[in-house]
Amino acid sequence: MTEPFAKKVKGFLLKPSETFRATQAESLNSAFQYYVILLIVFSVLMFLLIAVSIALSGSVSPATGVLGSSGSGPLNAFKPFLTTFVLFLPFLLFMMGLFGIFLSGFEYHVFVLLFGGQKGYVQTVKTVMYAVTPVLLIGWIPFASIIGGIWYLILIAIGIRENQEMTTGRAVLVVLVPVVLNLIFLAGMLAAAGAFIHALTVVSHNF
Repeated sequence: MTEPFAKKVKGFLLKPSETFRATQAESLNSAFQYYVILLIVFSVLMFLLIAVSIALSGSVSPATGVLGSSGSGPLNAFKPFLTTFVLFLPFLLFMMGLFGIFLSGFEYHVFVLLFGGQKGYVQTVKTVMYAVTPVLLIGWIPFASIIGGIWYLILIAIGIRENQEMTTGRAVLVVLVPVVLNLIFLAGMLAAAGAFIHALTVVSHNF
């Protein structure tokens, strides 16, 4: 039986283990509807925050790429474009979230399989759709997104444990291993970019 929306939200935030068990038999369609509602709320709130910030500051700072009225010189020509882009950002995030959630579920499911989960991809992607609740509720607030992100990872581990019937240790590994791999990949990309910039600097000095 489908749980009422507000009850689900409260449950995933305050009693995640019980709520994951209660929604285990629900369809993927039901989980996706829940996710889309929260995604719409997130997108609207982010758009309003950006619109109000622009109205109060007058522009987007071209020097920093964030909201603000500072910045002068040739970069000022890009202010209209930056303002339009920032206003368009919530819609872009909505479209990415609409389809990206299935890719995210697939990524986690690879590690679910590696660590012994056997309940199928649908249970994993449902877990991701439900676990993202705190991110979509508070992620639009500056700095609160960090809290939402950590909360999300905790809910993923709890949801994987319940929906895939895995031990807590294995569920935690399902979450932590891809996080560590992504951080290593990011560090490698930054190191490569730094080396490339350094090489260009050396070449330019030689000429």
